[in-house]
Order: sequence, then structure tokens, then C-alpha cells
Amino acid sequence: MTSEPNVGSLKDELAAVLPQDFCCKVRYVHSPYKPCEPLFSPSPGSEPEKTRLASHLLTVSTKPASDAAESSGVLVLGIEVLVYHTKHLTTIFVSKADSTGYLRQQRPSPVRAITTTFLRWMTAKERHAYPSRKLVISLFARSQSQYLFPGSAENENKHVLDDRQLIKWWARVLDPIFPKKDERESGVGNAELEYSGYLTVPGYEGAEVRSFLPPSNDRSKNGLQWKPGNPLAELAATRGVAPGAPPRCLLPRFPDDPKARFMQDLDDDVGLSQDASATLSPSKRKSGKWSSIRDLNRFWEAMEFRQECSSGRVVGFLWLVIQPKYPPEPKVQDLTNAASQDSSVETQSSDPISQQEEVLSISGSPRKRRRKPLSGPIIPRQPRLKGGSSSLTATGDLAGIVETNVGDGLVLSKEGYDKAMQTLLHLDFANMEAARQSTSKWVSEVSAICGIQTNWSLDVSGTAKLESAAGRPVSNGTAQVNDLGSMIRKKRKPEDAISAQAQNAGAIEPGVNVLGGGMVRKKPKPAKS
Repeated sequence: MTSEPNVGSLKDELAAVLPQDFCCKVRYVHSPYKPCEPLFSPSPGSEPEKTRLASHLLTVSTKPASDAAESSGVLVLGIEVLVYHTKHLTTIFVSKADSTGYLRQQRPSPVRAITTTFLRWMTAKERHAYPSRKLVISLFARSQSQYLFPGSAENENKHVLDDRQLIKWWARVLDPIFPKKDERESGVGNAELEYSGYLTVPGYEGAEVRSFLPPSNDRSKNGLQWKPGNPLAELAATRGVAPGAPPRCLLPRFPDDPKARFMQDLDDDVGLSQDASATLSPSKRKSGKWSSIRDLNRFWEAMEFRQECSSGRVVGFLWLVIQPKYPPEPKVQDLTNAASQDSSVETQSSDPISQQEEVLSISGSPRKRRRKPLSGPIIPRQPRLKGGSSSLTATGDLAGIVETNVGDGLVLSKEGYDKAMQTLLHLDFANMEAARQSTSKWVSEVSAICGIQTNWSLDVSGTAKLESAAGRPVSNGTAQVNDLGSMIRKKRKPEDAISAQAQNAGAIEPGVNVLGGGMVRKKPKPAKS
């Protein structure tokens, strides 16, 4: 298997897909990998999978036309992504995505291009770090007026998609991550990778589900790119779970997930906890099964009657699975090296004291490690703000990110990232002035968390030459909006059609049979008595 190519910077990737003359500020923050609760419930008699989690937040802001002064702009887009690592599987979960409605309308919209590029860039990073590991992008599409920006629903310019439109939109966001048909057939590009997409909509089956899929979903030698259904059984086999395992061991539990709430209700009915260590019945603890749900098909059928999926609501669950065609056989030594590599990456962004404490807590051994006596001059450390991180980047130089376009973003501690998210969720984006003030407040708050005063945004200018449906170049101005008014034919009323025919009688092309006025006989009116 060939080595993975180097991953480009986030700034360059975004600039390559955004239209020319489109300028924005991108701010990307993320937390280092830390141990978390298992994403999947363990099989009966098995230990929970060791899972690590890193949180990522990408925000995009633009400068309003009325804002002449230098400022932080106005936030127009936000995407939060959670990345879970286990021994055999990497899961990229799109937690939240939202817009404020203050982005100037243009076609094609930069929102979808930014979202696709960010997910593709994160996928490339994970593939570069773990080329032999299976990777899955997962999300659920549920329409709401606002997710990340409070008050943005009051903005009349914000375009909120309904349930069906949102599912189709997310399918079009993930679809460009697939290699193109000519690349698959010619064997260029990522020819050593297999891609497969899945969509499950509770209450919809077969052709009804296919109506949500992108128009580019074509049949090739590898079959359909997108399929109705889910890859949960396939992912369970990758994790080493037996085929006959209970359904609760095959379903992931994401934050604010409709199916995770249903799973919790099913657990409560039989007294099962998430780790299956506590139950009201010893027999249930041994089997780890639900009383009413025996397999995955029955679970999705029951999801149709949940509050999130009933009363006219539609929720779509999407997966995109990427795996090597010929994965190498894992060896004990390889797994040991991978585990040591994961632990080293996890502790790169921590200070020496926290590293020592973490090593002692992970080992769990009663034997205490003998420490060497310290010697040399005592150098006091500078105090830092609560929730901050002593190491902002791998190089420790924040200004280098903006100048050298490394694109690795700003690394915050877990506490600092949570504080930045809570600040964002308590701001106001109801109008332009409030959105401008909220943007400045959030930027200054993140800077205060890190204890920095320099500009940490990435200034992105689009370089792509895009073309509209009519073949004309698309710019950032409003004059390039596609006007389909001349292509729309309105149905005329009968009296309007007769008058139009009379006016255009002299312009009718030869060959069309037209009755002249002398050949039309009118019925005589009855004589008046």
C-alpha cells in the first residue's frame, strides 16, 4: 500500500474552492485527544473500547459592506466536528452546523463549498495519520432554526431548509468526497480506497430513500455510490464484534443524537446502563439485550414513531465509509506501536506536570515509578489564565500559523474549548449590530482564554474560477446572479391566447395551417322580434 500524500493547509484548500474576489476570515480551534466515554456499548462479557475524543470548531466571518473600519467582521458560518479514535476505527461526527444569514447571497453558495472542503481536509488528515484504519463520517440531518448562533432565527435573510431539503443538502455536501467516476474507472487518485455512502430515513424505504440522494449517484463497476441503509454491521465486524451481538452494541451514542435518546430509554426499561455493568436483572446483565428490540431493522422501524421522526418530521442519518481495499494484517507489534503513537500524540499539547500525572493514572499499577532527583537552577513558570493551554501549537508560535499558512488552527485545552463553545452559545445574532458585537466578543474571549493578543484568524481569498449554469463567470458581485425569468413560460389564459394569436398572425412561420378570416363562418344572430 502506497504512503498517503501530505495534507495541504486548510487556508489553501479553502482558497482553491471559493470564487475569486470572495474574502473571509477563518478561525479554527480544536482540542487535543483525551480519553472519553466509549462510543459503542461493549458486548456482554467484553471490556469497553478505549476511546479518545478531539473537538473541532471552524468559524467563518465576512466584513459587511457598511463596515469601513478594521474589525473582526460578522460570523456567517460555524461547524463543530467531533473525532473519535478507537483501535480499529476513526469516526468523524458532524455535531453542529449553522449559519447566521448575514452572508451576501451568491451562486454557487460558498457555505456548501466550505463545509465539504473542511470535512475532506479533516478526512485527509486522519487518513494520513492512520492509513490502514477504516474511517467513517457520520451525521444526522434534523432541521432547526438555529444550532450555534442564538437569535439568528430572527434574521429574515436566514434561509432555513426544511427536513427534506436539509437531508438532500447534506448528501450533496458529502458527495464530492467520493472520487469522480472517471477517476474510479481509470484507477488514478485514491484508487486503493473504497468509498461507500449510506442513508437511513426512518419511515422511508427503497425508492423513497433514493429520492434524497444526489443526482450524481450513478451505477458503475463498483455499484452505487449511495445506498439506502446503514453500515453498522460492517463497522461492528471492523471493531471485532460478533455478528450475533445485541443491537445496543452496534449503535453509536453521539451527543444530542435522537437514536441515542431512544437507546437510553430502552436501556432504562430493562435496567441496563451504557456499560452494561449495572442492571436490575442478572439475566439481562448477562445477555445485554432489550426486551422489545431484537435487531437493527426493528430498531429503525421503532425510530419512525419517536417524537423527532413523527408528526410530519423527517430525520436522515448519513454515513460515508472509507477503507483501504487491501488492509494489511494487524500484528501484535503494530498494535502496540499504534497505541504508543496515540498516547504520544495525546500528550504533545500538555505540560510536563500533566503528562506525569496522566502516565500515573493510566498505568494503574501499585508500583510507583522511582523519580530521579532534580538538579540545576530553578526557573519559575509564567502564570497562565484558567482554561488556557501552555502550548498553543506544535511549534508554540501562534503568529507562524497565520504567516506560514500551516493551517493547524489554535489548540485549546478541553476546558478552554468548552468555555469558548459556551460563550458562543450565549451570544446574540438577531440583527447586524448585535452580530458584529457578538463576533468581537467571541474572538476576544478566545484570545483571553489563551492569553494572547495577536490576530489568530486566517485571511482567505478565493482563487477558483467558477462558471454559472449559463457559462458566464461567477464573481462576488450581485450582477452575476442567474436570472431565469426569460426561460420561464407562464401559462396564458384562454382570452390572452386568442388576442396574442390575432396580434402575431402576420409573424407565423410558413407551414402552419392557419384559417383566414374569409373562411371562418360565423353563426348569424337570431332576428329580433
